Amino acid sequence: MPDESDQQLPGAISSISVQKKNKERYSIFIDEEFLIGVSEQTLLKFNLAKGDTVTHALLRKIEREEGRFAVKSYLMKRLGSRDHSRKELFTKAIRKEYPQNIIENVLDELEEKGYLNDVAFAEKFTKDKSHLNKWGPNKIKAHLYKKGISGDVAEQSIQKVFEDKNLKELFLHLVLKRKRRFLREENPYKRKKKVVDHLARKGYRASNIYTHIDELMKAIEQ
Repeated sequence: MPDESDQQLPGAISSISVQKKNKERYSIFIDEEFLIGVSEQTLLKFNLAKGDTVTHALLRKIEREEGRFAVKSYLMKRLGSRDHSRKELFTKAIRKEYPQNIIENVLDELEEKGYLNDVAFAEKFTKDKSHLNKWGPNKIKAHLYKKGISGDVAEQSIQKVFEDKNLKELFLHLVLKRKRRFLREENPYKRKKKVVDHLARKGYRASNIYTHIDELMKAIEQ
């Protein structure tokens, strides 16, 4: 069966009114019958006004623009809550069942306008996890991969954030917080393994851990 709106077209806009439940949206009427609800952005883009003729083709364009506006509004809202990678936003939008081509198109626009930047996202994520959670490079990189960040970008972010870090001091901080737990293990070999495993779980590389392991063990035993 044909859509009711198709039966109204072509037709002249008899009125445009602000919706009662959402002051940022407008209802368009043809011959005093509701045709479609649109955002202010769509209204302005098509320069819609009372008396204008709406054809089938124009209605389809309006519907496409409304679909795009919905995707953009959703993605901007997500970015307003916290930083996201492109992959994270794409995944969330797909779950909302928005069309993939529109999602990609909007994501491209957000990147072009600087709202979305995977390089900046990766660096901030690395800084936050390193400073607040004391994560090491391996754990940070694994989580960046999950968020769709490329290996090169992840590695660059890690190198930039960790280049000035004093790993010995960082390891001492992490190990001494658990000093009592480590001292419960009387076997020196097993105790050392527990220290190494703890730092490895935090995401630090074995080469860095073993560079400082003897000093760490002495600090625990003091």
